[in-house]
Amino acid sequence: MKLYKEGRRAASLGAPVACRTSEDHRNIFIRFKLYSGMRFLLAFLALIPMQAMSLKDFNAKPDKEQAAYVGDFIDKMTTDLRAKNPELAQRIRTWFAVKSEGKTSSEGMERLNIELAAVEIQASAGKADLSKVQLESVIVWVVKQKFPPPSK
Repeated sequence: MKLYKEGRRAASLGAPVACRTSEDHRNIFIRFKLYSGMRFLLAFLALIPMQAMSLKDFNAKPDKEQAAYVGDFIDKMTTDLRAKNPELAQRIRTWFAVKSEGKTSSEGMERLNIELAAVEIQASAGKADLSKVQLESVIVWVVKQKFPPPSK
């Protein structure tokens, strides 16, 4: 390996500096290491699920924010499902989004509201704690009741 002095500081310290070709390779490895580290960090952050919302927190929000939160969760759930089963994802989305004639909400939203009311009744009777029941789990439970997974 060819060594030479470079720059005023290197000359004053008397320290040899590796040739430029090894500096270039070292920079490539450093960039690769940083790139790999950032990819790992982003993948790790993507795998961490969002903080689930308790029914106590959900009930404290205004109606518009509640509707937006439920819509966002259903959209995320069906988007994730679309990769494996696009037909089922579309059926779930339609069940929650399409209103029947003469009704104010869709069949899926009516079913979700019934289940949420049932949980609130249980909470008022002291059989459930709204701070421990997650809204997302209720939505998934309602979807699994309507669209049960195929038996193996």
